[in-house]
Amino acid sequence: MMSLLLRTDVLAIQCVENHVLVGMGSMLYLYKDGKFERKLDCLYPSNIHGIVVGVNNELAVFGAKSICVCNIVEIVDDVSISKQSTHQFNDWIIAVKWISFKEQMQLAILFAHNYVSIYDVLNKTSQVIRCEETCILYGGSVSETCQENLIIFSGTVFQEILIWKIDNKSCDTNKSMPVLHRLTGHKGVIFSVICDPYSRFICSTSDDRSVRFWRVTEHENSRSNNVNWQTVKIVPIKTMFVHTARVWKALIRNEVVLTIGEDSLVCTWSLSGDLLNKTYYKAPIWSIDVSEDYTTVYVGGGDGSVYMQPLENYKSPETISLSSNDTHNFPKYISYLHDGAIVVFTELGTLLHYNKEMMHKNTIDLTKDRYYIMQVSPDRKLVALASRDGYIVIYEDFFGTLLQRMESKIMNSQIFSLQWLSNNKLIACGANGLLKLSRFIKNDKYDNKVIAECILPPSRERWLTAASIIHTPTSMLICGDRAGNIYVYKLEYKSFHSDAVIEKPIQTFNKIHGKMGVQSFCIFREKLITSGRDGMLRFYQIRAEDTKPLLMLYKQKMPMDWISGMLKVNRDKLNEIQKDEIFFIFGFRQVEFIIYDLLNENVVVRIPCGGGHRSWDCIISHTKASFAYIKDKQVHVHDLSYSLFPSCPILQNGFHTKEIRCLRYVRWCDGNFFISGGEDCTLRISDVSEYELKRNAFKNVGIFNGHLSGIKCISVIQLYESTFRYLAFSGGGRAQLKIWGINIAEGSIYHHQDHGREINVSCSDVNSHMLYGQNQFSKKPWQEAKQSCIAEPETRYMDIYAYYCHFERNHVLIFIACADGYLRLLVYDIVSNNIYLKVSTKYIDRCILKMHVLSHESKVIVLTMSTDGKLRFFDFTDVVSKIYEDANSGNQNIINFNDIPFAEFSLHQSGINCFHFKHMHEDEYLLITGGDDNLLSVVYFQICISESNKLSTEILSKWSTASAHSAQIVGVRFKDEKIYSVGIDQLFITHKYVYSNGVICVDILNQVFTSVTDVQGMELYSETDGDHVCIYGRGFEILSV
Repeated sequence: MMSLLLRTDVLAIQCVENHVLVGMGSMLYLYKDGKFERKLDCLYPSNIHGIVVGVNNELAVFGAKSICVCNIVEIVDDVSISKQSTHQFNDWIIAVKWISFKEQMQLAILFAHNYVSIYDVLNKTSQVIRCEETCILYGGSVSETCQENLIIFSGTVFQEILIWKIDNKSCDTNKSMPVLHRLTGHKGVIFSVICDPYSRFICSTSDDRSVRFWRVTEHENSRSNNVNWQTVKIVPIKTMFVHTARVWKALIRNEVVLTIGEDSLVCTWSLSGDLLNKTYYKAPIWSIDVSEDYTTVYVGGGDGSVYMQPLENYKSPETISLSSNDTHNFPKYISYLHDGAIVVFTELGTLLHYNKEMMHKNTIDLTKDRYYIMQVSPDRKLVALASRDGYIVIYEDFFGTLLQRMESKIMNSQIFSLQWLSNNKLIACGANGLLKLSRFIKNDKYDNKVIAECILPPSRERWLTAASIIHTPTSMLICGDRAGNIYVYKLEYKSFHSDAVIEKPIQTFNKIHGKMGVQSFCIFREKLITSGRDGMLRFYQIRAEDTKPLLMLYKQKMPMDWISGMLKVNRDKLNEIQKDEIFFIFGFRQVEFIIYDLLNENVVVRIPCGGGHRSWDCIISHTKASFAYIKDKQVHVHDLSYSLFPSCPILQNGFHTKEIRCLRYVRWCDGNFFISGGEDCTLRISDVSEYELKRNAFKNVGIFNGHLSGIKCISVIQLYESTFRYLAFSGGGRAQLKIWGINIAEGSIYHHQDHGREINVSCSDVNSHMLYGQNQFSKKPWQEAKQSCIAEPETRYMDIYAYYCHFERNHVLIFIACADGYLRLLVYDIVSNNIYLKVSTKYIDRCILKMHVLSHESKVIVLTMSTDGKLRFFDFTDVVSKIYEDANSGNQNIINFNDIPFAEFSLHQSGINCFHFKHMHEDEYLLITGGDDNLLSVVYFQICISESNKLSTEILSKWSTASAHSAQIVGVRFKDEKIYSVGIDQLFITHKYVYSNGVICVDILNQVFTSVTDVQGMELYSETDGDHVCIYGRGFEILSV
């Protein structure tokens, strides 16, 4: 049994030369130059908590009560990790350090009961030195000083930091060492304390969310480089409360302090305590390290990801202010040109031109012409200005000089907005929503022709905020207005004349981005993406249809309140065929400007600029980015050199940021896909094909938002004849059910050996259903005089089964097990995309944890498993027939179902968490269940149909054990003659069962320990090389069985 892929908390990161070592679970992963090379199981079954590098790159990997000594072996271009020895101890290890002790390299090990062991890894002998104060430690470090003297920094559970010393004399006696200094001030347990002896600086982090800096001061006459810890004074410098949760660790590098915490923040501080920058990641941050050349920061998260960013990005960029001579002529618009120059348009109508060195070049006076809007073309070579009298003037950057190329009146009213559609097309918005699309033809001079006219429908603020042209077999104009609506127009280009037809929209999306307005459009990977001031990205499929060319797919929440722009960047990698795509999202969150990397799911730049209500521009080349904005009536420029383009933005991609509650396997062609949901309220589709597993990776092919609460259950069906290949039904908190239409298509295949398939996954948010609706009136009592607030709380959907018959291809029956004890049945009409409640029945006031629909001959049997440990059988045959009859006739009235179960088995003392069926013979079935009582139960039963067509069930044999697992069992599966089970105790057990002479017997074959914590379940699937099982919870692990 071998671990093929693991994603869980990354608790340790260590940089060694051009290698990066990552500790995740019990596995040590080795990366070289951003590429995965090797992995080694070091501390099974313990997790790796730290990695320490010694002489000749000798490694001490520690966690829990174990230490593994390894070496990095590099021969020519091949690099590997060799395990030398493993050592077990009787106490929890807090910190480890390689030291020179008695002319040998040994380990100084700080244990959780505040004592140090000088351990000889060759002879496996140790010498213990204790502190006079015995207490429990949560954090600490060992600092080496001159010769063989060690300074121990102990972070206690009593909110104190103890500093004590080990010298030559103490190693030969059994005397306990006195405490030299006590540092107080923290209001919680100490998680980390580190010291930089060169700068005489101490940093500590705590459970109280604070970061504290301390200064070590010596006697005035002391000139030695070594610190005399017996005579020094330690004074607090500053206490910082920027983190909003527990602060795990601090790191001092190159006169900069980096702190990480549970709040997913990486904060950068100066030694004086000033906050230089903070970077937000989605998952809690557990580990951090800086490369040996101080250029790159590596961050390990709770979702299994390892991100890397230049250290320059953690420093405050330099700000340059541009000022004009006229103090009353304030800047109004600012934009970059293609060569990095800047054009500034002022309130009084002056166009200022600065070169890329920010030196003023020339001034163009347009004050008499009433120009007041400025826009720069996509190639940043043309500058267009619009006036209040309907004129447009265009300037061209001609070898560093702005030359006027055209001035024309295209509108009989004021121009309210101006947008570039391409490098030679503009669209202007006039009074009453009139849109005019102009094309510029360059002959001896620019000629302007209005080639189309459109009209915006009436709205609260009837002017254009975003526009784009997409090309299907015909050209489509996509427009967004200030009221948040999106309109689609079919364009038929023609020469403008007085009786030209004004086009009306053929498709409308009302209030798609709320009431604040649409901001930008972009086409990426054959999908249209729209953004707005609601902080959402919405994705659309572009179709060759005349009436509805856009199919709305799904939405994705960004870590910002106001999305202002999108930019797609392509970089060709050297010696490779594949292009490196980067998709940046520009936006604002409160007073900060944010650049977000959509594909790698991380915020790469944060700049305090004052907020989104200002003119700004951002230009990104292949090696640097520049951001300019207006603040306090001045133009400020930030140069972000090499901040956005590390050689490899991530070493490991992450999975769900919180617990995974459900995961389903889908196979398409030769590809393996996981559809998963969790407490982070996202639905994910992941590619876990053989090619990805060889690279110790998987591919996130889709992340979809829409759930208001955590996703608890998923059911997937494959359709026979439909627009979509699969339908996925997801449910969870707040009685919400969502329906997703999924199409999986394989794109171009790279023949280069380093590249696999290009997977194109299209997922549409088809429908959403809430049991009691949104209950909007309770939010706005002043808008409804006679209210009927819903007193019944929203239940939680615990399990879903989608019942889809080959003879009823237009309807799906959705059986839902609910936490309030009800079994609910909803009907989904695939053709009309309508979903409604049909059956709601309650037999006992117990939460139904699991349910299953069993088709036995012509019968439809529903099995429910609840918190009382009982399995109940209900006959839904007549109800299902009635539902199909009503669905075809259009009757949506609720059907009453009050039948009692025809059979009831008491299998557990408490809740049944998991089950699996196996059909043995004609009417005989094998059922395995696992529960909260640690019981693994196997039942062999028979379903009988009497002559009067009545159902009954009889148990033929039963076997159970409560000794296999030491905690709740959450996943069970049959495969051939084997049973697989997994529990919260992180044990994955393989059993073998035999049914002979009416008796079933089960024996344990083997068991392994998984590194996934808070296990929620497992999924079993078959591959060409054997069976694989995916265990999920706080991360996931794929094992070959």
